[in-house]
Amino acid sequence: MKSNGMYPASCGELVQGLLGDTEYLCSYAVDLFSHVVLEEKIKNIKKVDREDVINDLNNKSMTIDPNTEKSRRALEKVFDNFSLPIKDTYNITIDVFSNIPTAKGMASSTADIGATIMAALALINKKMSDEEIAKLAAEIEPTDSTLLKQNCIFDPLTGRVERNLGFLVKSKVVVLEPDEVLLTSNTRGLKDYKIKKEANRRDIEAAFSLLANGFEDENLKLIGQACNISSLANENIHKKAHLEKLMEISDRYGGYGVNVAHSGTVVGILLDEDIDESIIIDRIVRENINSVYKDIYTLKIITGGAKGDKDGLY
Repeated sequence: MKSNGMYPASCGELVQGLLGDTEYLCSYAVDLFSHVVLEEKIKNIKKVDREDVINDLNNKSMTIDPNTEKSRRALEKVFDNFSLPIKDTYNITIDVFSNIPTAKGMASSTADIGATIMAALALINKKMSDEEIAKLAAEIEPTDSTLLKQNCIFDPLTGRVERNLGFLVKSKVVVLEPDEVLLTSNTRGLKDYKIKKEANRRDIEAAFSLLANGFEDENLKLIGQACNISSLANENIHKKAHLEKLMEISDRYGGYGVNVAHSGTVVGILLDEDIDESIIIDRIVRENINSVYKDIYTLKIITGGAKGDKDGLY
């Protein structure tokens, strides 16, 4: 028996930082996906050794994705959530098909985990709300708000939605992806991480306020201003090459702002879907900014949440 799950990537966050005592973020979904296939295979196990079984099952998926540890944990959490025996997961193989760049701040792990949860629910014929899925995913690692359909102000450590904002419509993003990789855990593990976040508090409060107003008024310029403020504030945590120059290019050629992966390496120039991004990309190349950001491409901004059979995506 097989089941499927699919979730989208992000291109960093629109805004991320402290509000009150909690760090929140607002990410957005783009049209790259993680597709997870679970298959239940009955086999005779002479001795029940959890680690040996899991290693054996994962080795069979090596040609697709050698690292299914987080997906394995997600599968077990779904079974535990519905009081099903964890040992019943030992005969379930996990195959992850993803075109999302890893360790760049594009929510590849969140997409893998979400897709696994979705596939596990299909396998056992159960349902969970988007909010419940987000909370379950956050038990595995800090997660992204791409698990929710709407753009929202979101606690990545608990999966709790602080405030729903709405949807980014008729928009796209020029993605600037460097060779540099950065794990979220490495960023959050910095000794002075909390001190630097605290130093950014006023800017981030202003950015979240602008972001909320931008969604309420359907004003992409306000949303872009919020992104710019948050991106510049985050420079004290992880600098992005040519950030101010990219903001100048965005403003000159009709973009509405530049966002970053606050604990990753990608940068996004946010555009209305009708703008010709080739002019912006040409300028980036003329400025030799592509010497750092080797891969430059455009993605459509989409709604978040689970994708699947009804949407015709697999």
